[in-house]
Amino acid sequence: MSKKLILAICAVATLLTGAKCSRDHVYSMEMANKCVEFHRRKLYPQAIRDCSKAVSLDPENEKAHHNLAMVYIETKEYDNAASHLQKAIALKDGEAIYHYQLGEVYNQLDNADQAVQQFQKALDLDDSLFKAHYRMGLAYEKLDEPQKAMQKYTDSLMQNPKFFDAYRELGNIYLTYDFIPQAEQVLQEGLKALLGQDEELSVLHNFLGAVYADKKDHVAAVQEFRAALELQPNFPEAMFNLGMSYCFVNVDNAKMWLEKFVASANQATPPEYLAVASGRLAEISSGTPITE
Repeated sequence: MSKKLILAICAVATLLTGAKCSRDHVYSMEMANKCVEFHRRKLYPQAIRDCSKAVSLDPENEKAHHNLAMVYIETKEYDNAASHLQKAIALKDGEAIYHYQLGEVYNQLDNADQAVQQFQKALDLDDSLFKAHYRMGLAYEKLDEPQKAMQKYTDSLMQNPKFFDAYRELGNIYLTYDFIPQAEQVLQEGLKALLGQDEELSVLHNFLGAVYADKKDHVAAVQEFRAALELQPNFPEAMFNLGMSYCFVNVDNAKMWLEKFVASANQATPPEYLAVASGRLAEISSGTPITE
């Protein structure tokens, strides 16, 4: 947008509303627009420079504060992001998305109490924000309030029955706290809801296999882990789980899959998984009876 056009718009706004429209405000709008363009092109230092100039010229430029916060989120400078989102909210408190984004930033800063407050404010303004329910669930888990987390994941799915992240987290938390029938039910619902999304389905099959393994139904567990690997052949956790479940179904297959898991290990592989897999392979090689 050109300076002349901004000045013209500003002049009209001044006549109609009596709003202040100073030269600094015009330049602030211009710098904010440049910031947005640099952000779009992932040129973050330039974006930060121009948004910083925009808020310096006009500290009441709410959109410039918000744009600057978005750049800081991209660069993982969460303290700075929180500061500018707070300033944007102080200037325009009724924007649900500002509160939601500030909640996300607080989650990144491990400030779960403040995150919950901001997500709730976002939902008070716009209860269709299904991701706000989900993010509140994550915050409640950090606060060691699993029942509240379960409810928020459920609320998220009520708003969007095709939201994979909520199925994953709800199934996982049910499994973690031994709500086995509930875990099985929600994961099966997720498998129906997400048909065609292979990577997401693979993760849910893996979780469902873990549910069956917990029930000691190793045949059903093997089927689910194999289903996970058919959709995502290089899924390390499913390889490990399949090998461990095969120990109780077919020892030769257990050896094959555990060896595949060990061979595919890299720096991201949890060392405790490698230790368990290697120990189980040693038991198989020595003929030691496999026990639960």
